[in-house]
Amino acid sequence: MTPELVMRLIILNQFFYPDHSATSQLMTELAESLVERGVEVTALAGRGRYAGGEKLTGRESHNGVCIERAWATSFGKKSLSARICDYLSFYLGATWMLLKLRRHDVVMALTTPPLIGLVALVIGRLRRMRVVMLVQDVYPDIAVALGALRPQSLVTKTIELISNQVLKRSDRIVVLSESMRKRIAQKVGDARASRIDIIHNWADGDDIQPLTKSDNPFIAKHNLADKFVVLFSGNFGRVNEFKTVLEAVKLLRDRNDVVFLFVGGGAKEKELEDFRQTHCLSNIRMLPYEPRQSLRYSLAAGDTLLVTLADGLAGLSVPSKTYAIMAAGRPLLFVGDPNCDVTTIIEEHNCGAVIESGDSARLAEVIVTWASNRCQTEKLGASARLAFEKRFDRTHAVNGYLETFAKCINLGAAPPEIYPQKTGIKDTAL
Repeated sequence: MTPELVMRLIILNQFFYPDHSATSQLMTELAESLVERGVEVTALAGRGRYAGGEKLTGRESHNGVCIERAWATSFGKKSLSARICDYLSFYLGATWMLLKLRRHDVVMALTTPPLIGLVALVIGRLRRMRVVMLVQDVYPDIAVALGALRPQSLVTKTIELISNQVLKRSDRIVVLSESMRKRIAQKVGDARASRIDIIHNWADGDDIQPLTKSDNPFIAKHNLADKFVVLFSGNFGRVNEFKTVLEAVKLLRDRNDVVFLFVGGGAKEKELEDFRQTHCLSNIRMLPYEPRQSLRYSLAAGDTLLVTLADGLAGLSVPSKTYAIMAAGRPLLFVGDPNCDVTTIIEEHNCGAVIESGDSARLAEVIVTWASNRCQTEKLGASARLAFEKRFDRTHAVNGYLETFAKCINLGAAPPEIYPQKTGIKDTAL
């Protein structure tokens, strides 16, 4: 009888269940699926929330995942000093926890906070654990592009040096798109580029599915049944491009059948609210984050969903909401950097429209056309769902991560079936 393969994995990220941030939700879903496939998963996160405030317990179990939370402050995103304090305290807390936890086979670090991969690399090498870097955002490049860091400053150069060394010395690197792979390959060099794996972010196609308005309690609750809803769902972050969207809102202020719905929160929430009040716009509605279990209904409330990305950020950040929108069977309305991989998805699968930054007239025109031709909108949404099922469902991503871990622990390119579903992993190290 062939012995069962055993693998223990640490996922190192500042946020995990029950936090609502994008990386928290993604890593929670990945961990749950890996447990189902027989991997023993420990999530190492902080005790704070993305938005600050409430602190979580130090340890708990969730759907078979062991969650260990390092001590850290929880000031949230209200100021730069608050964010830095949260980062520094998490670096210290995570270092102690990685030394304290029993040895695992692989530690996978994300980029929240920036440079947490250095902690994973140092402790990983000390304790003979393989190290995988999952690049959700490219630092310091994204901070420079957003104006948070000066290109030639000492801080920027230091972060660049540390980040590049961590990437070069990691066993594998996971990136989210082809354009991101090119960015990272330039940093690590041709000799190490073969260690880079592209694994797209995902959504859960069993949970998020196309729904009609009559089947959606969110529609009834917010009186949206007779509206064409242009929805933005998730974090209102600095990477987002909202100026074009807001100018389109102004252009369509007299269309009683069109409403722009923003569900979520973040750094640009005040900008959106101030614009709405300054221009007395009744066609904008703002709602807080929906609980994870209600996401399928809030997403399905949109007739089309917005994805935005500021110019210059292509390959530095990938809007993960793209895949949930496709799962919901809704057309993508992308506004921003045309070199983003979302543009490629839309053009390859005919599942939406691409609007360049500043072209609010074109954005308004597309919305009016779709509002007037629901059959066209539904066809675009059906194309989005079909493309999602073929490429971006959760199972595809889980298989990709299993292949990466297999390569990482010197098992070559073994197929995902080496981790059969629900094997009941034994507690022995590789």
